[in-house]
Formats: sequence, C-alpha cells, structure tokens
Amino acid sequence: MTYNPVLYAYDALDRAEEFFKAFTQLSPLPWGRWISWPRYFLLCHSVEIGLKAFLASRGVTEPKLRTEFGHKIDPLMRVALAKGLNIGVLAASSLMQLDEAHTKHWPRYPREEGKPVFAIENFEPNVRELLEAVSQSIRGGPAQL
Repeated sequence: MTYNPVLYAYDALDRAEEFFKAFTQLSPLPWGRWISWPRYFLLCHSVEIGLKAFLASRGVTEPKLRTEFGHKIDPLMRVALAKGLNIGVLAASSLMQLDEAHTKHWPRYPREEGKPVFAIENFEPNVRELLEAVSQSIRGGPAQL
C-alpha cells in the first residue's frame, strides 16, 4: 500500500488521543504504589504519536519518523517546533523532559538504575495543550479528548 501522509497524520492523531483517553481512565495509583507505569507509558506514547501526527502533516514521511526519530520525544518536539507547532514554550520544554524515560522504555521494563522519575500527573495539562495544537493544525478544530 502506498504511504499517504494525510491519512497517516489523521490516524496517528486519533491514536494519540486514544492513548491519552486511556491514560485518563486508569487510576493514578491502582495498587497503592507511588507510580503507575501503564499510565506513564500511555501518556508518553500519546506525546510521541501526537508529534508524529503533526510532522506527518508537515511532510515528514513515516519511514523517516520511524527510523530517524524512533521513540525520541525531544528531537520530535524540536523539529515540530521548527515546522510551526503552536504550543507554549513551557509545555514544549516540559514534555521534552519525558524523552529519556520513553526512549529507554522505563515504563515498559524494570530497570536497576536508581534515577529519579517525574510524577507523570504533572504533565497532563501539557499533553492536552499539545494534542489541542496538533488537532487545530491537522483538523482545524479541537482535539477529541
């Protein structure tokens, strides 16, 4: 099947919104632990896919998104900002802080490293801002949150 950047952008945005909705539906601390790794993954993946949706709408191909960027939130955000993503500086810089945890798959696999982890709930308003900006850019209307 031939790659269609318009369809890819719409589909990626739909998925980003679905991952975000799943994040909001899960309990923050379902079993009394200090962090919910499934929620962490869902929110970070929503950011990644939302940024990829925006970049696809700006002509970046799916193979380039996959091979050049992978799961890297920081470079995705930098390129999206350079291509006109209309998001506040504080929201953008905040979301870029999730890069290491998402790229190194911290939410997906246990690790021995004792590095501090951000409280994911603090990022929710910034992800909403991102998805609203991407939706306005692609659909010309509000996100489906």
